[in-house]
Amino acid sequence: MGFWTNKVHRTAFDDAEDLAYPPTGGRVKMWLLGVGLALIPVAYGAHCLRTGHALMFGQDENLDVTGSGAVAFAIAYIAVGIFVHAHWFWGVRPKFELVSYILKFLAVILFLASFGYGIYRVIIA
Repeated sequence: MGFWTNKVHRTAFDDAEDLAYPPTGGRVKMWLLGVGLALIPVAYGAHCLRTGHALMFGQDENLDVTGSGAVAFAIAYIAVGIFVHAHWFWGVRPKFELVSYILKFLAVILFLASFGYGIYRVIIA
């Protein structure tokens, strides 16, 4: 049992599945998570785009990537921020649930494409 939930036998797949459904909460959660938390990866992605360097965070070491790989990882970080924003900002309001689903789908596609290209550049380069 984790500290996030009181449910026993909960896996990472269960947590990932919860992201497919709209969250619960009010305006505080909407603004704190939907804007505040979403700005962290977006700001870091913008920083990576500006500097031309991106870090792939690891358990023991971080990999510093430059060039087109850095741009790809920066876009992947921004896609994570878009996903977080779509889930906790637009997803909280039932009226905008469709917008949330569309933005999350596009963010996942953008993340997979850019992260995949970034990995390709790291392996090839």
